[in-house]
Amino acid sequence: MTVGEWSGSVDAVWLSIPPSSAHLRSVRLVAADAADRAGLDCHEVEDFRIAVDELCHFLMTSSDYVVSISFVVEGGCAIARGFAKARDGAELPTMADLSKRIVGSVADYFEIGREDGELTFSVVKQRAVVARQ
Repeated sequence: MTVGEWSGSVDAVWLSIPPSSAHLRSVRLVAADAADRAGLDCHEVEDFRIAVDELCHFLMTSSDYVVSISFVVEGGCAIARGFAKARDGAELPTMADLSKRIVGSVADYFEIGREDGELTFSVVKQRAVVARQ
């Protein structure tokens, strides 16, 4: 995925970082901003940050190349998509079971994949609908 392929959203924020966990703080900050702009409450913001952190860490440990993440806000949803070039000749790595459970419990949707030599992830956190009395 390139910037041009997802430039339809004016609200997209892109972040590209080296594949090192030392840069996860920057990822979490941008994720929190996107979640806040989507109107998520403080618990939902933290959930989104945790999910993006886990998925980015997965990419970082599976690639030797720059990790790029886009953040978009659409109708009460925070959406992050990440990608990094896969290691040459490597098969799709598997995410640790604990990490999968963590992401599955804090995100409304997530997936990990491989397309055109890149490892990818998508994650969505939707604002909870609160019934009015």
